[in-house]
Amino acid sequence: MESKFAQHVNQEEIVEIVCDLVRVDTTNPPGNEYLCTERVSACMQSLGMEISTYEKAPGRTNVVGRIGTGTKSIGFVSHMDVVPPGELDQWKTPPFEPTLIDGKIFGRGTLDDKGSFACAYFACKAFLAEHADFDGTIYLIAAADEEMGSELGIIYLVEECGLKFDVAIIPDGGRMDLSIYGEKGILWVELESRGIQAHGSTPELGRNAIVPLAEWLTEIKTLDLGANFDRTFDGWTMNIGTIQGGSSTNTVPSVARATIDFRLPAGISKAQVLEALEAKAANVKTHSPDAELHVKVLHETAPHLSDKNSIIIRSFDTAAKCLNLPMKYETFGGNTVAKNLFFAGITSVVHYPGDDKLAHVPNEFVNIDELVLGSVLYAETLEAYFFG
Repeated sequence: MESKFAQHVNQEEIVEIVCDLVRVDTTNPPGNEYLCTERVSACMQSLGMEISTYEKAPGRTNVVGRIGTGTKSIGFVSHMDVVPPGELDQWKTPPFEPTLIDGKIFGRGTLDDKGSFACAYFACKAFLAEHADFDGTIYLIAAADEEMGSELGIIYLVEECGLKFDVAIIPDGGRMDLSIYGEKGILWVELESRGIQAHGSTPELGRNAIVPLAEWLTEIKTLDLGANFDRTFDGWTMNIGTIQGGSSTNTVPSVARATIDFRLPAGISKAQVLEALEAKAANVKTHSPDAELHVKVLHETAPHLSDKNSIIIRSFDTAAKCLNLPMKYETFGGNTVAKNLFFAGITSVVHYPGDDKLAHVPNEFVNIDELVLGSVLYAETLEAYFFG
């Protein structure tokens, strides 16, 4: 690899860090990110960083390493929580026992986002080996609660703890040849149907809540939110994520609920979605007039677009060209902490030392060679940012 930083990235050590972190089960909920504190702190300490820990709730530890005294600053933000492994019979290896096969590390969090932390750590290590006296400040952050909205993580750090830097690198989306500069908004809604409980042998004495909900969901399959949106994005998506109803087979259910995850580009509003859902509910009531249907907003974020001409994206692009690494810039439907930082006035570049299609799936893995390449890419970005 044609980069002076490559000599400072130790493949065996990067594998060791990833494996140590993956062995720690930090499934969110409940998180328990404190279990990673000792290991990530050791990494930061080896760089000579000043280390601080912050907890908004017990056990939900955020670890922040800081080095440098210059005014120009940059942060790497990774997270230590992971999503549940899901159905264990779909895993070929134990999710929390990292397994090395054919140059890959398998396990939950190997890419999202513990492998990415190791990558960011080595980027800092390689950069500092070449520029020990750089004029600036680097933050290396192992955050909590990213998978459940970051209220206990980066939002807490920025809004309540006063953490601030000029720009950020978020190794948590995209892929090796793709960087993300904009993210859709999220709208999570709960659909609720209310009925009357009765014995299953006398259903005529009750009102089944599941049936109208099922009819509502059928109607929603043809939901139309229009085509008037920012074409920087590829449109809107909808996923019915959960459905719950009833307590036993021999009881008429009095309540049933479903949740839906909408990903919305700029130009499609929450109000449009809610209006469309209510219109579908009205359709159900034309043939089920006694149906009691309600919509509740559970969670929402706004879409955002970063300036592609910002210094951090220019620096990242310079680094990619130095390595002859083709790089595309797109938007996507996922949400990372880049969104929280954007609305706090901090522009980020989002990039994975891997492929975001591997996040949240059974048999998650990361290529060791890509962790090494990502470390060098981020070190080159630091050089372009501070010295470009």
